[in-house]
Amino acid sequence: MNKLYFLCLIFSLFILVSIFSLTSDSFAQSKFPFVPIPPQYGVITFVQTFLYNSEGQLVASLASDKFSDFNLGALNVLLDSEATESDPIITINDNKFQVIQRQLTIPYDKDNVIASTILADSNNDTLTMVLRFAHDGYPIREGDKVVSVWTFIIPVQE
Repeated sequence: MNKLYFLCLIFSLFILVSIFSLTSDSFAQSKFPFVPIPPQYGVITFVQTFLYNSEGQLVASLASDKFSDFNLGALNVLLDSEATESDPIITINDNKFQVIQRQLTIPYDKDNVIASTILADSNNDTLTMVLRFAHDGYPIREGDKVVSVWTFIIPVQE
């Protein structure tokens, strides 16, 4: 009786494995249509934030494409002034996009806690918040530095 039970179990597992192997395409392998630009903003924005201690070791890393504050007008002004011919242009599904990537490094000389990553623009001696990524935060110690890498992908008008 145990042999029959064991054979039934093996046969059932074989059937399950066969069924799952037929439907094993991942999302990345599927033919999901590419939607290049969110229609509400016209720009794809992504930020990566890295915290390094005073010895240069990576302590924390955060990344997001979701922002709690998004000033589209200020972002357009900033991107108009930042875009250069050296920023690469890529083609996706016959659509051309310019990739603008900038890095900001901030060294800290006293202990602190940082709870958001902010991109601001200084225009005519006034500071305007452009984007803000609110997060759980991380402690800063004297001598630490924060590196933020901002990536913008904008459609190219031909």
